[in-house]
Amino acid sequence: MEKYKARFVARGFSRIEGIDYEETFAPVPRYSSIRTILSLSAQMGWHIHHMDVKTAFLNRVIEEEVYIEQPEGFEVFSSESHVCGLKRAFYGLKQAPRAWYTCIDSYFTGLGFSKSEADLNLYQIVVEGKLLIIVLYVDDLILMGDELLILSCKKDLATEFEMKDLGLLHYFLGLEIWQHSGGLFVS
Repeated sequence: MEKYKARFVARGFSRIEGIDYEETFAPVPRYSSIRTILSLSAQMGWHIHHMDVKTAFLNRVIEEEVYIEQPEGFEVFSSESHVCGLKRAFYGLKQAPRAWYTCIDSYFTGLGFSKSEADLNLYQIVVEGKLLIIVLYVDDLILMGDELLILSCKKDLATEFEMKDLGLLHYFLGLEIWQHSGGLFVS
C-alpha cells in the first residue's frame, strides 16, 4: 500500500438527464487495439511508457449549471440553506468523463495527432519519418514509438496537465507487462 486516498464526490446518481447534463459518453480503447499496439511494440522493439493525469476530472470546465449541498463536516451553519455552485467538473458527475475527454482530445489534435477511425482513443503522429502512438484510457496514457518523440511528448503533456510519469508500462487494465530486449511478457 503506497498511500490512502479520500475523494469528495458529487452524488451524480441524483442527476437528471436533460436537466443536469446532456452528454456523458466518453470512449475508451478497445482491448483489440491494446493487444495490437502491444504486439506492434514488441515487433518494432519499442519501449512502452505509461503516464497518469492527476485529478483529470477536476480541471475541466463544465457547460451545465451544477449545484451541490455543502459537504458533511464542512457546513457553514450561518448559511445552512446555501449550496455550492460548481464551475468545473467533479468526481461523481456524469458529465465529468466527457468534459475530460473533450479537453484531452482537443489537446492532441491541436498538436497535430491523427485519431484512428477504428478507435477514438488511439492517436498517432509522424514527425520527420518517426512515429509516436498514444493510447488514452480515461486518465492513463501509454506512449510508444520513437524514444525522442516520447520524451518530447512527455514534457509537453507535463506543461499542460499535472502528470505522473510512471516510467515503462508494467500494469495496465489488469495486465501485467514485462518489457525486455527480446519482446514482451503479458500476464
